[in-house]
Amino acid sequence: MSALTDATVAGAQARLLARIDATAGIMRPHFPHAAPSDTGRWEAKPGGAWTDGFWVGLCWLAHGLTKAERYREWGLEWAERLRGREHTKTHDIGFLFHYSAVLGWPITRAPLLRELGLACADRLVAVWHPQARVIPVGAHAEVSSGLDDVTIDCMMNLQVLWWAARETGNDRYRDVALAHAERTAAWHVRPDGSCVQSVHFDPATGAPLRRHTHQGHHDEGCWSRGVGWCAYGFAEAHRATGRADFLAVARRALDYHMAHSERDPVTFNDYDDPRIPDAPRDTSASAILACAALALAEAGAGPRYHDEAGRILGALVPRFLTPVGADDRRPPGMLVHSCYNVHTGEAPDHELIWGDYFLLEALVRWQGRGLQA
Repeated sequence: MSALTDATVAGAQARLLARIDATAGIMRPHFPHAAPSDTGRWEAKPGGAWTDGFWVGLCWLAHGLTKAERYREWGLEWAERLRGREHTKTHDIGFLFHYSAVLGWPITRAPLLRELGLACADRLVAVWHPQARVIPVGAHAEVSSGLDDVTIDCMMNLQVLWWAARETGNDRYRDVALAHAERTAAWHVRPDGSCVQSVHFDPATGAPLRRHTHQGHHDEGCWSRGVGWCAYGFAEAHRATGRADFLAVARRALDYHMAHSERDPVTFNDYDDPRIPDAPRDTSASAILACAALALAEAGAGPRYHDEAGRILGALVPRFLTPVGADDRRPPGMLVHSCYNVHTGEAPDHELIWGDYFLLEALVRWQGRGLQA
């Protein structure tokens, strides 16, 4: 594992910026979604995907790093293309509009971004289920649809609600986010810090009926991206509320990762996959976990979380961010060997747009630069 030096960080950021520049030149008007690890040819999803906000978020990160006007223009251009999707009946709009609108608002003060962020928050509040006290996946979610299903992923969507509460002073946004976070801690997080991805509940009573992990190796497994969503999402819940119990959940999730990745901090798709070390990787989960570890360090949880972020990034950059070797002819700045959905076969060994986003976010946070909206 390489030491994470200033030169390593700067070089990685330069490669990621080159990837953003090249992507903007070829993808208009589409949103990059996934690219095979062996070719780097971006694919977009017809009709758009829940991942589209991460491309806009990359533009905001790039602008913060360089102050180059082109990144601001691209962010506004692609954010405008998301207009109308804030009313979609899915929790996934939180992913869309936190990274595109909420992160862009303090940079640009463009009224459109505030409007989209608040409209997204209003939709999330509207679909909140009062009996279950959660925001369900929704009728139009891409991976797991249903009005009786809630996933660990939705902890990340609460970021829009925490922001909306601060932006408007309306406690309803905060109340819904609090209820959802409390329920998720009770339903999804095991005592050892591992996570269940989905919980189905009785729509009439709100009582949980079935728990399973459909993107891991098996129902009872521990999907690594879910651990990342958990650690990051509860770290954000603590930042928004100051509640020690939310910080404790985030720490448990990170501690689980650390205990199960002592030899190699770059995660496989499922910590419980018996095929490890020959199981599918998910480097995007590692990038999310690096961000979560830095968030915990920033929250005062202890220096070992900062060290863990360095351990993850020190492995990701030399081994998985192209070019990986002198003869690597792929485009620079690809975070390769991420896994979207091993069971459906969609993008099982790819560069994924959110992997690039979270890697750049982690590198920016490593330098002590502020990001939070």
